[in-house]
Amino acid sequence: MNQITATLGIPTDSFRTENALDLPKLKKLIVSLWNQSDGLKAFQEALKEHNLTMREGDRKETRSGAHIIETSDGTLIGSFTRLTKIRMAEFRTLLAEEQQKTAKKPETDIKSTRLPFRRTTDNFYDEFPIPKASDVHTVTLKRPVIKRPKMKEWQRQLLLQRMADVDTPSTKPLPSESPVHIISIDEIRFYQKIKKEIAQQQAILDQQAPEASWKPLDKEKMLTTWRRQLEPYQKQLRDSFDRYNSAKKAWQDAEKKRWHRMTGKAQKLEKIADALFYEFLEMLRFIVEALLHVVGLRPEPPNPTRTMMNENDQTALEQFKKNHDTEFSAIADSQKLTPWLDQRFENMAQTQQKRIEQWKQEHKAEQDAARQEIKRLSFLLTTRPASQNWQATTNLHTPSVALSMSP
Repeated sequence: MNQITATLGIPTDSFRTENALDLPKLKKLIVSLWNQSDGLKAFQEALKEHNLTMREGDRKETRSGAHIIETSDGTLIGSFTRLTKIRMAEFRTLLAEEQQKTAKKPETDIKSTRLPFRRTTDNFYDEFPIPKASDVHTVTLKRPVIKRPKMKEWQRQLLLQRMADVDTPSTKPLPSESPVHIISIDEIRFYQKIKKEIAQQQAILDQQAPEASWKPLDKEKMLTTWRRQLEPYQKQLRDSFDRYNSAKKAWQDAEKKRWHRMTGKAQKLEKIADALFYEFLEMLRFIVEALLHVVGLRPEPPNPTRTMMNENDQTALEQFKKNHDTEFSAIADSQKLTPWLDQRFENMAQTQQKRIEQWKQEHKAEQDAARQEIKRLSFLLTTRPASQNWQATTNLHTPSVALSMSP
């Protein structure tokens, strides 16, 4: 510690003025001592060299672990963490490590290692003699009798049969009436190619229509989904119709009054009603296209509504309303919408079944040919041609199989 103080080269008395301590110099001194110390213990010894001490703060409940540095006469200089710029968590870690180093190992209790003993008199063994082995009466224990469970008759017969099977040889000689067939490598290759061709024809036979593997349509679930998707479109159609109906009623009321006809207000209201009518037709076109898209009759979503329309557009909208009057009635009336959706579902299910039947008709000839080919190839696997006519037989019966075998 003297080395640290000597290294700083600052005398202790230079920090005290006539009336008070020079706190800035003391703080610099503390920072220098900490930077040159290799731990809390060395730092505390360096503080003692300058009549300084470090202890735990008075506010233990609010700031646990906080330490302060003060002079020997109790003058507070500052907090350790603030002076050294060290985080509180890091200081607690250093403090815990220092406490572990200074903790003393518990001394061994010699008393706990002593064995209890009892003093005996000289004639102790005469008063209490140890019995001899001949004097002790040994009690013979009977061996316990283990009773085996009674075996049933069928279990005994089965056990005897298994024991007889164990005594029989593992391999039995082949009967004389079953001759051993020896085939050549060419025949093995031939059978392998026949089996491969059968697998290919079986793959053709196992083909199904793409929609045949789909899950069956759930009517209630699909109708509920359609109604939920159509609700916002129905609201838009009602709002558009209400605007047109209000304008039409205002025009009709103005048409009944002579003053409104003379001032031209009735004509203005008529133009507004006509514009809202064509706007309603445009909204109708959008809603009907959305309905067809939701139920799957239109592949693309509806075209967005238009704000500016000419005479050609107005004529086309009127023709569209005439052509799709059924769909317009269904989307406008909730009572008519349910039967229309039911009919659409039935048509969709029938159309799907027709596509499946059409696919079967288109592939019927191919599958019939594959079935006949499998039957013919299976017959070749069960029959073994003569060795001398092997090549001729393979060429005669399997024209669709590419065989390249040596004679």
